[in-house]
Amino acid sequence: MSVREAVILAAGIGARLRAVMDDRPKGLIAIDGQSLVGRSVALLRDAGVARVTIVAGYRAEAYRAFARGTRDVRIVFNQAFESTGSMASLAVALDATPEADVLILESDIVYESRALTTILNGPADATLISGPTEAGDEVWVSSPEGRLRAMSKARAELQSVAGEFVGITRLSADAAGAMREAFNRFSASRGHGRMDYETGALVEIAQTHTIATPLIPDLCWGEIDDERQYARVIERVWPAIKSGV
Repeated sequence: MSVREAVILAAGIGARLRAVMDDRPKGLIAIDGQSLVGRSVALLRDAGVARVTIVAGYRAEAYRAFARGTRDVRIVFNQAFESTGSMASLAVALDATPEADVLILESDIVYESRALTTILNGPADATLISGPTEAGDEVWVSSPEGRLRAMSKARAELQSVAGEFVGITRLSADAAGAMREAFNRFSASRGHGRMDYETGALVEIAQTHTIATPLIPDLCWGEIDDERQYARVIERVWPAIKSGV
């Protein structure tokens, strides 16, 4: 089943990167002249995705400039980006894309194109995992028999570990709606919207929905959250992707 809609979560401030970049959103960090989000959009187009929704917050005008003149990229705004979590941003996108299967990506990742090929050719509800990267700040995934059960940055908290969360997730309209409902419950009970979409909402719906965890053991990819990860991507990840290794 094809996926025609994609969401890129890009509302964060990226405070841990201020020492190595200017005040751009981190999704607009450029490598070899192409921004992280620009590369993701290009790969999504190549994969047959018809529209990309970018959820902006911090420096939203930079994303509006990025999307200007394109027909397949739209910008939506998480007005509460400074006080909410990533699930609040995803909720904004889901409200703008109701009842659609959707591919969710984080804005600050660099990855091989086969990451998209793998998840788009797999189950309707899935989150991609990789082998160990030793990149730091990893989110570990527990998925006995290939079905998501838990995630944590503390590996010792998990009974088993199948791999690392990459930040590329595919959801059917039903599962996306369940995540939206999980966020509504969270906000109503907690009085705030600081819920993570992956360790929070995705893990919650995985108790009632089968979320597959396709594994690419040798996937070359990286997230850029801090200076160390930025250096790793520049020095190791991008050269390997570029050379096809």
